[in-house]
Amino acid sequence: MNNEWVIECQKVGKTYDDGSLKVEVLREVDFQVASGEGIGIIGASGSGKSTLLHILGGLDKPTSGEVKIKGQGLNSLSQLEIGRLRNRHLGFVYQFHHLLPEFSALENVMMPLLVARRSKAEAQAAAAGILEKVGLGSRMTHRPGELSGGERQRAAIARALVTKPDCLLADEPTGNLDRKNATHALEMMLELKRELGTALIVVTHDEQLAKRFDRVLTMDDGCLRA
Repeated sequence: MNNEWVIECQKVGKTYDDGSLKVEVLREVDFQVASGEGIGIIGASGSGKSTLLHILGGLDKPTSGEVKIKGQGLNSLSQLEIGRLRNRHLGFVYQFHHLLPEFSALENVMMPLLVARRSKAEAQAAAAGILEKVGLGSRMTHRPGELSGGERQRAAIARALVTKPDCLLADEPTGNLDRKNATHALEMMLELKRELGTALIVVTHDEQLAKRFDRVLTMDDGCLRA
């Protein structure tokens, strides 16, 4: 086993029962993600990209095969243990920012640290630091409704990275942004990846953006190809 692998995906398959019909969404998906590596996953809608990301993050279980996070297989773990592993090693960004509207950008970014039982002072300092890095230093006290779409997504990226995860899983993180803001958000993720040494797995429709990663994999009819 290579201890440098942040995530290992070993012959992962996923089948859903749709009444009398079995729908195979993933077929023997096999790949590894090294520490600090950036991977773009492209493919048509319905090809299984988001399902794969959910399984990699321990949010869904494979029908066959196994995912390992930092060498720890998920199949034998309880939901509680998977949750702890996920909180320790992974960050998530989605197409929609999922910021809590009644809290400021700073309070939203502090949340994962407070959940991890860090002190309020420590959480505030870390959140303020990463918001500065994503260019929101002057917008920290603003609520999501007072931020632009691009700023909200930057705040969501800051929230995902504030715990310094080993890997960031992002599902269409630029899907709601125009080209300028999409490029800006991607540049920021790549810059923070270099600075923090975080691995990135980004699912996207955008082949132009995907080309910026170390590797691009294509999901086609449930199979992942280089």
